[in-house]
Amino acid sequence: MHGRKHMDMKYRINYAFAAFMAISFLAACSKSEQSPAADFEYQSIETTVSSRGVPVPVTYVHPIGKKGDSFPLVVMAHGHGGTRNEAGGFTSVAEGLAARGVASIRMDFPGCGESTEPFTKNNLSNMLADIQASRDFALTQSQVDGDRVGLFGFSMGGRLVLMLSSRDPGYKTIATWAPAGANGADNEVDFLGGSEAYRQLKDVADAQGSVPFTTQWGQDQQLGAQWFKDLEESNPLDSISHFKGTLFVLYGDLDDVVPPRIPEAVIAAATASTEVVRHVVVGAGHGLGLFNDKPALSKEAVDATVDFLSTHL
Repeated sequence: MHGRKHMDMKYRINYAFAAFMAISFLAACSKSEQSPAADFEYQSIETTVSSRGVPVPVTYVHPIGKKGDSFPLVVMAHGHGGTRNEAGGFTSVAEGLAARGVASIRMDFPGCGESTEPFTKNNLSNMLADIQASRDFALTQSQVDGDRVGLFGFSMGGRLVLMLSSRDPGYKTIATWAPAGANGADNEVDFLGGSEAYRQLKDVADAQGSVPFTTQWGQDQQLGAQWFKDLEESNPLDSISHFKGTLFVLYGDLDDVVPPRIPEAVIAAATASTEVVRHVVVGAGHGLGLFNDKPALSKEAVDATVDFLSTHL
């Protein structure tokens, strides 16, 4: 496949890390489990960074190293209407990375989690700015190696990191969960109920500035006109086709929100990547077990992601 190394991964379990994951994370400062794979203690810091003139809530997790140590960084982007913790999934990834000597930063996008902004500010332009502002903050922290920075995104966050793959050459590796990576608004048309429903919602947003929408999970959102405009003008498949780093694409085979054909299209488009790793979580839907109490599925996703990122950074 265009000279790149291509692998399938299904049931990779890191037993040492599994033991680590059983340990509770307490307060803001926690120690890693005493396991050969968990070499580092780590600290989790809740703060805000300035982006677009507003405070963006972030969680920065870093290993506690010795003098002279340097650590790679992963910047994490949550999904549409999600939070920077993603029902504990992102928390587990961040803690697992820290135990393996990798720092991370994750943020709440506009209208999500602890964000003080309305959801009308939730659009690709603002979210991309918040990712970069969070990255810049993390790079000012001691012991972070600015030459080893990766991205991790879930669903809409996956779309965002694919877009950044061609915009910022500073990112060396990318991991995604169920990336909403179709060019234009294709996937979101289905998410909003089909072509006619999408057109009607967009027309109201264009006329009034925003439009109310209730997701299939019962979330009430106010979609801004810019949300639609950004989606239609974005081309994440084109972006990833130019990315020369390593790429990880994980999805559930039962996903009906971002159907498997979409992450498979991302894999097919990544022709310039030096290595593309596919991981299919069998029996998982879009939430990868995080939102329907299937811990074995979410653990598989977390373990595989931590392993890929810590290995490739």
